[in-house]
Amino acid sequence: MSPDDRDGLLRYDQLAARVYEERRMPTGTRDLILALGWVTLRDPRRHDPAAPTVWERARDAMNADWRRMWTLIAEDAPRYEHDWEAGPRGCQAPMVRAKRLCGRDTTYGFGEFDPATGWMTYWHFCNRPRCREYMRTIEARAKGSKDRAPDPIPNVGGLLPLFFSWNWEAKYRKAMELIKHQSSWEPPSYGLSADEWPEVPGQEKPKAFPKLRLIASDGEIVTPDGPKLVAVKG
Repeated sequence: MSPDDRDGLLRYDQLAARVYEERRMPTGTRDLILALGWVTLRDPRRHDPAAPTVWERARDAMNADWRRMWTLIAEDAPRYEHDWEAGPRGCQAPMVRAKRLCGRDTTYGFGEFDPATGWMTYWHFCNRPRCREYMRTIEARAKGSKDRAPDPIPNVGGLLPLFFSWNWEAKYRKAMELIKHQSSWEPPSYGLSADEWPEVPGQEKPKAFPKLRLIASDGEIVTPDGPKLVAVKG
């Protein structure tokens, strides 16, 4: 085994171990990262100038079509998504004697935005007078909270830039347009890589990893001369 092959094997093992440690890693994103790592570090054709591009070889390794590849990129586009399934159902006013929430069907609803994270809490209440009275304090507090809150810290995506240095902003934008038909996506102010985002209580912050550089030309990945590592920040 040549020194280059030994180094590639070590790097790939390190990459795979880090990928499997990341609890936020969706299955599709994990498969894409491992495929890109394989074709960049281990594929015998990685030094062949006549070989297909890194992107094409990763697609072949995953037995996927182009739509699937763009879908995986779109799913990793960094953004904040409110979880509408989280939180209690029904009216959220407390029933003091019963020591539970009211839970009745709701008539009123509004969002309150956290001044630290920009994340939204959605409140909903029924039309019972005592529940509406409880609602008024929260409603007053929530009024204008969106304007006072910072940009929401992303809670989705940003994992591909953890491992690879590439023109992710352009690729995320194109993927969101192609797959999700959203031309309004913009990169978050906190950065594209999840390890750059502020830590949020209850959400484990991903660890940084030495990034593999994917060389891009004319908007597509091309085969690099060899794996190049970019030192992590900090």
